[in-house]
Order: sequence, then C-alpha cells, then structure tokens
Amino acid sequence: MNRVLDLLQIRIGFSWKGSVVFLLPMLPNLLFLVLQNPNDGSAASSDHLLLDIIEHGSQAIYAALLIFVVSRKGTPTLSGLILCTIFFLLTYYALWIAYFTVGASFTMLMLMAIVPVIYFLMAEIWLHNLPAVVFTAIFGVTHIAITYLDYH
Repeated sequence: MNRVLDLLQIRIGFSWKGSVVFLLPMLPNLLFLVLQNPNDGSAASSDHLLLDIIEHGSQAIYAALLIFVVSRKGTPTLSGLILCTIFFLLTYYALWIAYFTVGASFTMLMLMAIVPVIYFLMAEIWLHNLPAVVFTAIFGVTHIAITYLDYH
C-alpha cells in the first residue's frame, strides 16, 4: 500500500483544501433541503437500483478521498486550472438560482448534473488527487445517466 501511495505521491491525512472543494457545491443542496422545492413533482423516477448504488457508492468514496488524501505535490493558489474550477462552481450556483427563480427544464437539470462533475474533476486534478478523479468519473457517468433517465 505504501508503494502505491508513494507512486501517486499522496498520503493519508486531512486535506482542508479537499474539504472546502467538497463542501462548496453542497451549499445550494442545503438550501434545497430547507426551502420548498418550486419544481416538486417534476421527476419521473425510473427504476435504476444498480445505478443508484454505483452513484452513491462512488460519491461517498470520492468525498472521502477528497477529504482524507493529501498530495505531496504543491497546489498553486492561483492557476488557470483553479480559475476554471471557480468558473464551474459559479456556473453551478447560477444554475441553482435559475432553478429556484425561473424553474427547471430538462436542459437545466442535465447541466446541474454535468457542471458539478466537471468542477470536482478539475479541482481533483488541481489537488493532484488521481484516486478521487477515478471515482468522480464513475459518479459522473452514473449521475448524468440517472438524471437523463429520471427527467427525459
């Protein structure tokens, strides 16, 4: 195990940067839980238990990897990659604002599934957290597929 960690130039510990990266896109989700959903009843839920298991399992794993895996490589505070990451986070916030003010459409819901996945992938690349990238990619594929199945 130590050889794999050394090869990936990572260690097990607490990553405050990874924690912040994980928590920032969760803020609108907390509001969603508190506020009344203006688009309630718009989902046409499909039966996709296996996809749900893969989605939630990979989400839990990438969240844990973001929080508890620390790269031995440096992460520049300001870089093109972090600027793109911030752009996708702000885009995600804007989509949530539109969701609560304008209403949901299929395109908006698909973007709300795609944009945060890109945000996480870019942030994980910035953090040099390859294991998290793998599980976020798995999460992304299943999350987007579930959104498509539920709302198309």
